[in-house]
Amino acid sequence: MLHPERWLIGLAGLLLMAAGGVAFLLQTESPPHNAAWKQQQLLRIARWQSVMPLQAALNVAADVSLATSKPFSPVDFQRPGAELMSWTPAGRGGELVLETVWEQVPSVFMLLAERGMRVAAFSLQAGETRHVLTLQLEGSNGE
Repeated sequence: MLHPERWLIGLAGLLLMAAGGVAFLLQTESPPHNAAWKQQQLLRIARWQSVMPLQAALNVAADVSLATSKPFSPVDFQRPGAELMSWTPAGRGGELVLETVWEQVPSVFMLLAERGMRVAAFSLQAGETRHVLTLQLEGSNGE
């Protein structure tokens, strides 16, 4: 009842399937995947290298703008439409309190930026015609 030809055909089929499996496993997707990954890495490196000079230029521009900024003085904020209520220095900054009309509020922030001062916090108390603007300031360039 043993049929050697069926046994040989079955064994040949198993060997053929095993060889196909091994060939499938050996045929990895690494070369195309690896090549695409390497190409993406080269593109990222090229982009990074193109951005680095821009970053360096921004740093130089920031250093130049800070070097040419005007010195901070609370008296500069005493102008038409704005009255200096108080200035309390603390460390590299302090607290500046102004009584101002609404139209003057944006220019206060521009003046502070021109003078190398960073606003850590602020509050605005509404009044009928004038408002009280309180600013916590820090010198951004060592002031």
